[in-house]
Amino acid sequence: MRNLKTIVLLSFGMTLVSLTCNAQADYTVKGKISGWPTETVYLVRQGDYEGVDSVKTSDGSFEFKGKIEGPTKAYLITKKRGGVAKFLYVEPGTITINGNFSSFKEVDVQGSPSYSDFLKLQAGHEDIAFKTAQLSQQAEESMDSEEIDAINNSIDSLNRANIQFSQQFIKDHPNSVVSLEEIKSLSTILDKGILMDLYNGLSEKVKQTPTGVMIGDALQNVNNNVAIEESSNTVGK
Repeated sequence: MRNLKTIVLLSFGMTLVSLTCNAQADYTVKGKISGWPTETVYLVRQGDYEGVDSVKTSDGSFEFKGKIEGPTKAYLITKKRGGVAKFLYVEPGTITINGNFSSFKEVDVQGSPSYSDFLKLQAGHEDIAFKTAQLSQQAEESMDSEEIDAINNSIDSLNRANIQFSQQFIKDHPNSVVSLEEIKSLSTILDKGILMDLYNGLSEKVKQTPTGVMIGDALQNVNNNVAIEESSNTVGK
């Protein structure tokens, strides 16, 4: 059985030629973060299309321009190493980011369909996590074994609901690279057949991204309940 590292390397080699032929599109990331604490704003792209860019700023204003094949994970960051980071996606089009550094994690991001999908997914999981935490607290405080058993059953139901939410999100967002990330998160939970069905339901455009190809090859070559992983740089590294 080939290990996943070998599969990823083979996938990378197979896709190099096709990637060079893909048309690149313009992107702009711009905005203003009031109270920005440094003289430089960094945009660190990770995932499928890595890169680092930076601009000087005196009032928190910034603008980055470039070309890219498709959506990729990224961070707006205060320092190249050890900085405070805001997660986003860089993708073709104009993306605006505005807000105050005091609430940096919650600044407004517009013009990024992938980031909008990410927020929907995050909100759904956070809602279930909040309910689970409440029930866990009730179980800790209870002295009644029957009540504890009932609470634990409710927690199990929420865990199943969380998995079902992930599956439904993927089915409802076949054109989103965020769905690929969710398939990876389910790789140690769901059987290979279910994962393959979810993957096959994605659009060809998404499946032909570097991550999409890697996941497709990994699903073909690994057993059930094996984590699908990819190498990536650490923010600020």
